Amino acid sequence: MCKVITFGTLKGGTGKSTTVFATAGILSERGKKVLIIDIDPQANITSNLGIDETADGYLGIKEIFENERQSPEKVVIKAPVPELPTLDIIGSSMGLTSTEMRVISNTGREFLLRSYFRRNKEFFNNYDYIIFDTNPSMSIINQNSFVVSGAIVIVTDIGINSLKGLELFVALWEDIQYRLDLKNNIKGILINKFNDNSYISKEFIEYCEEEEDIKSLLFKNYIPANEKISECELERKPINLIDKQCNVYKKYNAFVDELINRVWRRKNYGKQV
Repeated sequence: MCKVITFGTLKGGTGKSTTVFATAGILSERGKKVLIIDIDPQANITSNLGIDETADGYLGIKEIFENERQSPEKVVIKAPVPELPTLDIIGSSMGLTSTEMRVISNTGREFLLRSYFRRNKEFFNNYDYIIFDTNPSMSIINQNSFVVSGAIVIVTDIGINSLKGLELFVALWEDIQYRLDLKNNIKGILINKFNDNSYISKEFIEYCEEEEDIKSLLFKNYIPANEKISECELERKPINLIDKQCNVYKKYNAFVDELINRVWRRKNYGKQV
């Protein structure tokens, strides 16, 4: 059965797309069949994988939201990274912004993706993991990915604005899932761009560990700030194909283990497609 993860945030620049890229790359390297679904209109991870959203005949997540009968086989781009043949993607595009305005008036607007996944269950269950990349908002399109996911992981960096965004995300989603009669599927908070030598980083961690609601969700592995991340974007490859000796790879690798152990190795903990 396929496991579905969405990485979310309400603040830009937290390194969320990089985290999606790293997580998907590491899982694929482990032999898992992974599908990234990019629902961020900026299409950063789509670009990171070398895909041109402006190319003639390009199809992506926009077409799924606008056509419930769209064949998933036609929108999936197979193995954009040759070294990772089990990693596929459904890409995004700037046009997804206008799609948001179209779907906002639909009946059951928060459940469009869930219905699509159920109708195409046989196709999506060919994957071990489906990983959503979102933009920093609580948009209807993002809510669709949150609804269909067994695990929401909030990605935050260091700072007061990040803290506000983190707390607001938790509060907003708790209100929405209560209204939709769903179980709260926020399974963790990943701290990114952590600096061991920074007083602000240490203060941020101390505050998070004093807040019981936040502390219970924190992953133990913090992802350090590292220039290798920029190299990933330039080379269009995830960190596991760039440098396995660097600390950021080791931390992402440990985070992936922690995520799997937390969500799917506990009985009945985490929804599947």
